[in-house]
Amino acid sequence: MPRQFIDSFGREVNYLRLSVTEQCNLSCFYCRSHPGECGRETGKELLTVENCLIIGQVAVDLGITRIRLTGGEPLLRPDILDITGGLSAIPGLKDLSLTTNGILLEKNAFKLAAAGLKRVNISLDSLNEANFRQITNGGKLQSTLQGIEQSLLAGLTPLKLNVVLLKGINDHEIEKFVAMTIDQELDVRFIEYMPTQGQKKWSHLFLPLEKVMEVAGKIAPLVPVDGEHGGGPAQYFHLEGAIGKIGLISPLSRHFCDRCNRLRVTSDGKIKPCLFSDEEIDLRPYFSDKEQLKAKFFEALQLKPDPRKVASNPVDRVKQFQGTRSMTQIGG
Repeated sequence: MPRQFIDSFGREVNYLRLSVTEQCNLSCFYCRSHPGECGRETGKELLTVENCLIIGQVAVDLGITRIRLTGGEPLLRPDILDITGGLSAIPGLKDLSLTTNGILLEKNAFKLAAAGLKRVNISLDSLNEANFRQITNGGKLQSTLQGIEQSLLAGLTPLKLNVVLLKGINDHEIEKFVAMTIDQELDVRFIEYMPTQGQKKWSHLFLPLEKVMEVAGKIAPLVPVDGEHGGGPAQYFHLEGAIGKIGLISPLSRHFCDRCNRLRVTSDGKIKPCLFSDEEIDLRPYFSDKEQLKAKFFEALQLKPDPRKVASNPVDRVKQFQGTRSMTQIGG
């Protein structure tokens, strides 16, 4: 019988997001307080390949069945194929995926698939070259589009595109994103902007995802469909007759804390029970002892917050945000 890793509120935790770097090759304006830091080494001691594999092995021993590699941009790690290959070989791990901006996928998609990666989520906040360049502070849209193409060819599917919806920045592109699902096997997932730069900077960019439903419904009737592979926070729909799906991830306006199934480990070895919390536990002193490492995972599990105390509207939910790290420092 499969192991179950269950928190104090009855939620089975079977998903680990493992960050391998804070460094990124884009500098999206909404992501960090100081975008110029994205391309620099932070000076923090990164998890080694061996660290990543022992974390993965302990997590699977406890009942984790899914691991996602995140960053920063995980493909900036020169040893990312070693990490991928080592994790994919762990017996009992059912799903190994990776979140990326797609820029380095053109040359790496087939290598990652050969190393055992199952699928990718690709961040893409604009389909307009000029707008993409402005959002990312100089990124090239074509590089990401070529990465998407190579990922589909390499079989890294189901392929999901993550679009952070930004009021006045990319909300005029909703129709174009939705239209991508008509004849392509893609999940285009719209994500509400979160206050990762502090509470004072969120409201002018925040747009509830009802806007997506409104725009999509004008193209064709919307049909609810089953959720994400392995479970997850997105609500899914498809346009009538479409091949792909539209996903909505609403951490502020319609939180999904009651079904949260994840823990996060940062690239410097801290385990976090909740994205909105500043609580974290240092795993580094315990890498040489699996039993102590397991104990720290259980400690983090018990720190997962009570979903009954989570605010159900955006303003009050933002007030509950206690995080002190940026999203790239946590691992998305």
